[in-house]
Amino acid sequence: MPDENQLPEPERISPTDETAPNPSIRVSPTARTVPAWPPAQQTFRRVETFPPGMTLLIIILALALIGGGFGFILYATTAQYRATLHGEATTEAHFAAQTRVAAQIRNQATANAFATANSHIYATATAQVGVTATLTAQTDNATATATTLTSIFTQATSGTAALTDPLSDNSGNNKWDQTSKRVDGMCVFTGGDYHVLEARQGFFQPCLAETTNFSDFAYQVQMTIDSGRQDGIIFRANSITMSFYLFRIGMDGSYALDLYRNRELATTLSSGYSGAIATGLKQANEIAVIAYKGTLYLYANQQFIATVTDNSLSSGKIGVAAIDYSDPAEAEFSNAQVWKISSASFSVTPSPSVSPTATSTASPTASPYPSATASPTAKPTFQP
Repeated sequence: MPDENQLPEPERISPTDETAPNPSIRVSPTARTVPAWPPAQQTFRRVETFPPGMTLLIIILALALIGGGFGFILYATTAQYRATLHGEATTEAHFAAQTRVAAQIRNQATANAFATANSHIYATATAQVGVTATLTAQTDNATATATTLTSIFTQATSGTAALTDPLSDNSGNNKWDQTSKRVDGMCVFTGGDYHVLEARQGFFQPCLAETTNFSDFAYQVQMTIDSGRQDGIIFRANSITMSFYLFRIGMDGSYALDLYRNRELATTLSSGYSGAIATGLKQANEIAVIAYKGTLYLYANQQFIATVTDNSLSSGKIGVAAIDYSDPAEAEFSNAQVWKISSASFSVTPSPSVSPTATSTASPTASPYPSATASPTAKPTFQP
């Protein structure tokens, strides 16, 4: 007799069979129920596995592959490292060789340079010895010449002056020009000095001592530039033909000696710059000229500036002048003196071609006033 608690074997159903849900069974609350126990056992299908021998073989092969891969990587790395070391060693060897060659080249070049420099030094030293000797000789000659020319000034002005005029008024016998009625150019005594003014651009105002006449002499006067750029002194002047020498100096240290013939500028005999000239406005300068025969010596503050030879004019009046290049000019003059020179009292006559280069060869382009030309085109204005 079958066990009541044993469940019936489940009916096998094909995947293609049509299925229908089980009909519900009504159970009465008073009906007797029979538990279905024990539950049906499920059947499990065992998973098929590799045989143990096959598994071991697979593990061995995997380990062999892993070991071979590590070995290959290690070998490749070692070979590459050795190749790198070899390449670096070769590069360092080449670099060291190139460095040695470059060092040898530099050392040789340095040695050659030192040899060349030494030869240049020796040559320069030798040349400098010669140049120094030449410059020393030239300096000695220039110093001796300047001393001689200074002594000429001392000799020419050591005697009794033939003319001494403070130029404070016109009370003396020299009869200085006076043109107080003119407005564009004047020669006037005022403030204890002799003032000369020129207000016409491109002209200059000459003021002469009409009763004077000197041939060989030393002429000196103190001049102060109040306005304008250049003013000066006149000597060996002929007031009829208006031929004369004009020695002018500028507030920039420039100087020039001009020859005027028949009221026109004939030539500029000498020009340049001199450190003997006090520069700037309101600066007093003692300017002087020594005229002996055909030789003319120029001085500023008793220092020699230049000398020239010219026989165009041999005698005449003395005077002063103010020059208007581009601005109205005014200069004041005082303490005029003239010493006559004779062959007996003036025995030293150095060559006019020799002059100290320190004062007579300054370049006009060094002037702070480039528009002030060394040879002005100014024309003299005349008295009415």
